Amino acid sequence: MINTKNVTVIIPNAIPSKMRLDKALFQLFSGECSRTCVKKWILNCQVHVNGFVFNKPNTKVICGDKITVNNIASVKNINNSQNIPLNIVYEDKDILVIDKQVDLVVHPGSGHKDGTLLNALLYKDNDFSNIPRSGIVHRLDKNTTGLMVIAKNVKSYDNLVNSMKSRKIIRKYEAIVHGRVISGGTICQPIKRHPLKRTVMTTSITGKKAITHYRVIKRFSCHTYLAITLETGRTHQIRVHMLNINHPLIGDRVYGNKYKICKNITFSLRNIVRLFPRQALHASKLSLEHPIKKVRMEWNSNFPQDILTLLNQLNASEDR
Repeated sequence: MINTKNVTVIIPNAIPSKMRLDKALFQLFSGECSRTCVKKWILNCQVHVNGFVFNKPNTKVICGDKITVNNIASVKNINNSQNIPLNIVYEDKDILVIDKQVDLVVHPGSGHKDGTLLNALLYKDNDFSNIPRSGIVHRLDKNTTGLMVIAKNVKSYDNLVNSMKSRKIIRKYEAIVHGRVISGGTICQPIKRHPLKRTVMTTSITGKKAITHYRVIKRFSCHTYLAITLETGRTHQIRVHMLNINHPLIGDRVYGNKYKICKNITFSLRNIVRLFPRQALHASKLSLEHPIKKVRMEWNSNFPQDILTLLNQLNASEDR
């Protein structure tokens, strides 16, 4: 016998008014199901809005609408809690700030049905299931480490999303890239999904606005240690933008794999750089106005051990 359940959600202020029903549902279920799955629910008359059956995907819904999806049997990740340790650096009744570890996917998706941050949050407190996207306001890539803020109630989520849109949340990163970056600068290159490789992003004049600021912390013979600030938050933005100026991140197997490692370094350092297992990128600073208390708060995070070891090896190589 197949177990089914009914799930009810309220559309929060963070969802744009008059959004299509299928798009709203896809966002509210945090990517735990495909767009095709959402469309099937609607066409099969499983979706009720404010008590009425809605069977057209393009029907418009607004903030405050109560949506119930009946007889869900195909989504395994809803309320699928898993005991995954989280490094919590701050918590109160409204927000949670974590220092995300390497190899942790934020949302379930293709190839990652569980073992995600979302599953960990549901284990910590099942109330996260009542918040859009389980309270996750922004993402970090699987192999990017560092600070993330998570909302613990709908009001906090709405306020944090609005702060993100109005660029009031400051996110700063540190990275180590290939090549000697001459000076700091700003990259303004729109980004969109690659037309053929759907898991890869690329710069394009038809993409969404993307702005990245960077400055040099330290130059090495063939590499540079950078501080990076995001003005927008596109998927893979830093990785794509650094490739765009021909300074891809060390360890980036997707965007920097074809970069020729400098020969003007020792054989051992060349191997260390070549074998570094993930992009050398860390979200080191997070600054925001508390969504309820309305006070400015800030957190800092040092490099994890793997990037710190890489940095020490680059420093040692310069001293020889």
